[in-house]
Amino acid sequence: MKKILSFVLVGALALSSVWTPNAQAESKKVDYVALGDSLAAGHTPYGIKVGRGFTDIISEELAKKDLLASFNKDFAMTGETSVGLLETLKRTEVQQALKEAELVTIISGANDFIDEMYNPEDESINTDLATASAMLNKVAGNLTAAIQQVKALNPEADVYLFGYYFPLPHIADNGVKQQLKLAFSFVNSRMAEIAKRENVHFVEIATAFDVNGTAFLENPKDIHPNEAGYQVLADQFLKNYLMPVQAPTNIPKVMWGKTELKIGQIGKVTILQDTYLMKIENDGSLSTIRTLKKGEEYRVYSYKGQQNGLYGLGGSSFVQKNTAIRYETPSKAKLALLQKKN
Repeated sequence: MKKILSFVLVGALALSSVWTPNAQAESKKVDYVALGDSLAAGHTPYGIKVGRGFTDIISEELAKKDLLASFNKDFAMTGETSVGLLETLKRTEVQQALKEAELVTIISGANDFIDEMYNPEDESINTDLATASAMLNKVAGNLTAAIQQVKALNPEADVYLFGYYFPLPHIADNGVKQQLKLAFSFVNSRMAEIAKRENVHFVEIATAFDVNGTAFLENPKDIHPNEAGYQVLADQFLKNYLMPVQAPTNIPKVMWGKTELKIGQIGKVTILQDTYLMKIENDGSLSTIRTLKKGEEYRVYSYKGQQNGLYGLGGSSFVQKNTAIRYETPSKAKLALLQKKN
């Protein structure tokens, strides 16, 4: 898999410098997969289900710089909740696309809140704190699980989790509006915490979007932005995204079996019998993410002594030490080649 440079913090570099090629490196192309709900699909505010959304704009900007190998938003579904996102990740074609992706964006969870808290028929709003808190915990858990599954499928993918804009700027009652905006601000803080904990990038969009929310959400009966609003979402991503580069192409990869040896890798596991990919819950117990198939190989980046031994495969995902796997460390010769390459 190709390697993507780490992101830079918002404001650390001007947009122009983000897109300035490194004179000593060759630009390379990325496969981009967009996951999420109608915003990722590009739903418009006037009945056309799919138009030119922020994911399309991102792909266009990458293409302008000759950085785009492929773009896929086919898995983004109108009306999808965070539960639906987890269901999407079970599909074989989705998993295959993610394994080959260098860039993944995720925007999901807003429908969970809107479905539970907002009645479009009479425009009434449920402001019950207990309901909102329970929904936040549910969405946070689902998004955490989704990120972990993406990273388990592809530990080297550059993953960006988008926050939320305030979707109801046309509410007449200013008191209710301010209360809801405060709630969405709290939700965004929780999303940022998830991104930090799971070691993915967070794209904060509310600050830039909400200042002109009524203009971007020009249809009071619809929560989807116009193209100018989608441009704001894309711009916030582009401010955080560093153009991918690679070393000169004449330097060969250091292959180790079926996988490429990477800096930071301490070993690999070969699956001898179908076994489970696990994550560690807050109470220290293990829960299943998915099944790893016989014959597959995975890079190992860490080891924990708990639960009889856990090999870390990246993205908060682990495989338990047992007879269904074989763990190996790279030879000195392989390590010397890797150091020479880098």
